[in-house]
Amino acid sequence: MAKGQFSLVVALYNVADYVPTFLKSLEIQSYPVNDLDIVVIDDGSTDESAGLVAQWAERRPNVRLVRKTNGGPGSARNAALDLVRNSWVTFCDPDDAFHPHYFERIADFLARDTQQSAQMLTGRLVQFNDSSLQTSQGHLLNRKFRSGDLLVDLDLNPEYIHMHGPTTFLRREVLEAHHLRFDERIRPKFEDANLIGRYLAVVDRPVVGLVASASYYYRRQRQGGTSLVQGAWSDPRAYSDLPEHGWLGMLQAVRESAGRVPHWAQYLVLYDLVWFYIDDKRMHSDTGSATPEQQATMHRLLEHIIALIDQEVIDTFSVVSQGWLFHNILRSHYKGLRDADPMVVEGTTDPTQQVTTYHYLYQDGLPQEEFVVNGAPQAPVSAKVMEHRVLGRVLIRERILVLPSGEETRILINGAAATITTGRGAPLQAGRKPLPASYLQLASGQATHRSTSTSAAGRATRQLARARASFTVRRVLTGSSPSRTAATAAQRILHRQLTAAKAKQRSAADRALIRQAHTEQVRARYKDAWLLMDRIDRADDNAEHLYRYLLKHRPDINAFFVIEEDCPDWHRLQAEGFRLVPYGSDESVLLVLNASYKLSSHANWNVEFPVSRERFGDGEAKFVYLQHGVIKDDMSRWINGKNIAVMVTTTQGEHESIAGDNSVYRLSGHEAKLVGLPRYDALRAAALAAPAEERRNILIAPTWRQYVKKVIEVCETPAEAAVAFEATDFGANWMALLRSAELKELSVNSGLSVVFMPHPEFEFVVPYLDLPEYVQPARYRDVSVQEELTKAHTMITDHSSIAFDAAYSGSNVIYMQFDGDEIFRGKHVYRKGYFDYELHGFGPVTPDGDGALQELKRIVAGGSVREQLYEERVRGTFPFWDSRSCERITVAVENLGRPWNQQYSLEALPDETGHTK
Repeated sequence: MAKGQFSLVVALYNVADYVPTFLKSLEIQSYPVNDLDIVVIDDGSTDESAGLVAQWAERRPNVRLVRKTNGGPGSARNAALDLVRNSWVTFCDPDDAFHPHYFERIADFLARDTQQSAQMLTGRLVQFNDSSLQTSQGHLLNRKFRSGDLLVDLDLNPEYIHMHGPTTFLRREVLEAHHLRFDERIRPKFEDANLIGRYLAVVDRPVVGLVASASYYYRRQRQGGTSLVQGAWSDPRAYSDLPEHGWLGMLQAVRESAGRVPHWAQYLVLYDLVWFYIDDKRMHSDTGSATPEQQATMHRLLEHIIALIDQEVIDTFSVVSQGWLFHNILRSHYKGLRDADPMVVEGTTDPTQQVTTYHYLYQDGLPQEEFVVNGAPQAPVSAKVMEHRVLGRVLIRERILVLPSGEETRILINGAAATITTGRGAPLQAGRKPLPASYLQLASGQATHRSTSTSAAGRATRQLARARASFTVRRVLTGSSPSRTAATAAQRILHRQLTAAKAKQRSAADRALIRQAHTEQVRARYKDAWLLMDRIDRADDNAEHLYRYLLKHRPDINAFFVIEEDCPDWHRLQAEGFRLVPYGSDESVLLVLNASYKLSSHANWNVEFPVSRERFGDGEAKFVYLQHGVIKDDMSRWINGKNIAVMVTTTQGEHESIAGDNSVYRLSGHEAKLVGLPRYDALRAAALAAPAEERRNILIAPTWRQYVKKVIEVCETPAEAAVAFEATDFGANWMALLRSAELKELSVNSGLSVVFMPHPEFEFVVPYLDLPEYVQPARYRDVSVQEELTKAHTMITDHSSIAFDAAYSGSNVIYMQFDGDEIFRGKHVYRKGYFDYELHGFGPVTPDGDGALQELKRIVAGGSVREQLYEERVRGTFPFWDSRSCERITVAVENLGRPWNQQYSLEALPDETGHTK
């Protein structure tokens, strides 16, 4: 019989790499480890996990190891709950670790709870990175520990919820009296919170003891994969078992036990729901993998779940920010609430264009609107309706208006004057302190007697204590000896000191550079500058083509091109007369801080902000997104987070999908401009000089896959990456096509060359692939893409947007889509957009290499002339065939410097004198 107060329930499954750290952290506890009742349930591990625990338990009668077939963590924990003996039960994970004083401080807290009010105890969750061992206490639910050790009644302060089983202690007598166990149906997460909720519903008062002084180390970002919680939305059960048995099941069980659904129970569910919504808004969210059936199931269950959440909770919950949108989705979509007084949010004002952006949310049909600016009726400069979809369903609509700026603006919605505000009305409660009560008193103890002195001696004492704590934590997490840990700590301290000294020097140099940027000489050089760039290390895209147009036709524009000085394109552009600025140089800082516009074919953070924002600020330049290609998929989750002043669109379908009503993009016609890609001017001229029937190349150019990238980027060498690439379904299909005997025969008999040009994400493996002798490898960095397109009579791709370029250049197109729409269901970063390959594509769609080869033979036999169906589609897709895209873009950018009512029309371009053509 274990003599202590605590029973540890440990569900063990395939964590042999981490078990030694976990066991070591138990060995060095200041609380007697032999007084802990430790029940380990091996849930069918196939590695050495159970053997390591068995060896450790040989001389410890208080440790019991039980083996069972795999049933999941809930099943394992339930098996252990039938065996535990002590008063308080906790559910720790064997890939985590404890602070050396963890159990001692929990015990000390219990001793200070003289009235035995606490029905549940919680330690502090400290996350640590698996590889760097860097720790963080930034978890949002850790804010409740800011005031130190406390007793809190959740009926009084529901915002002090706790959801993490491994840092939770529950009374065994309550668990046994009410037959409380984990619900094994709940996957892939929330099983802890579900039990906690049902547990708190049966106690007299839901009083939680917050033991801020007890730290539990939770492993994040495992080297060998992800935890059960990480990547939860890739699990199909997240759309059925989780909402039905986890969220809804807990709320219903609590109501049955307590006769009501307390706010703290609603908080547990709403916290998880907010994070679901936040995750769904990420570009790479696994929610994109949900099938229509899973989406429908989730929506059906959410209706029942949110029906059990009170309006008062929705209007006050701020444990994590609901955000303006989700807060209003809960109120208007799920609760059916409509505000009598409409609210309009005032956004940004552009003083140069003299316009202001406004937003409001609504359900049902578009309301009647009236706009009055400075006492006179005014039509919007631009207006659109944006749809906010969650799991494929529109839950709310946002009206986005661009109005002329004025001293006084009135907006009437359905005849009622709207309240115009800069606040969005989402609830925000500054951290409330727990409400006092006589039963929430802690006696003084060791944890309350820490030094708070502001003297030098007090500060030194605290610094020494933190250093000792850091030393101890490192020793626990690494499993190193004290001497080895001390040596490593000394190296870290020296490294920090050297880093701090370098940072101080750099800060001084940065301040000098900023002062230089504001000197008259520098301002004169970069006055009204246009900063153009493609990729950091590569040109040959839309920025290069636009710069070449400016160089030839608009020398009055103060344009500069930014690129890395040691990249292959530098000398080529320099010889052509480009004014080049090295990326990352001091000169680039001077340019950025004075430029009026930044124009790029890419919008990655290090292109959108070519110099450090932290060191030099954002600058005043407006960002013009020239685009890398035609958007056909749903990229809204990425683009909506960008501050884009002008965005180039090329086809009517693309433009409507972005700027049109009921799209999922935030941009309206005020920002999105249908002007055509800059590179299409030269592409059109090159295509006319090389008719498709005279071309002799077959270009095979697949796009990339996120899952393949993850496989190959962890390989140590490119050769290993090439092997891994071929082992994937993606690589195997494309290599089978390239090695096909039929392709070789067609190539030889028809005098055709086969060129393999995969996406740049994969091109580093190309030299290491075993390609047939008749296949010519090509890498984007080594070739001109436009030349490859205009030498190809046919291009075979899968979902690449380069098919638009190929079609525009006159090439035939074949789509080989062996994974069909699966690319939109978690295998890649794409979400399905407006473009349907069968209805809108520029060539036949085939499911495999055999189909692609049959289509290729048919095209070759037909003289390589594009079929009438696809020719009509191409002609109907692209509105511009005049090689004037660069001209239109230049006008669109110059319009950013003019008031809205003095801007040139892009349909009637001005000539050099300012007269329209």
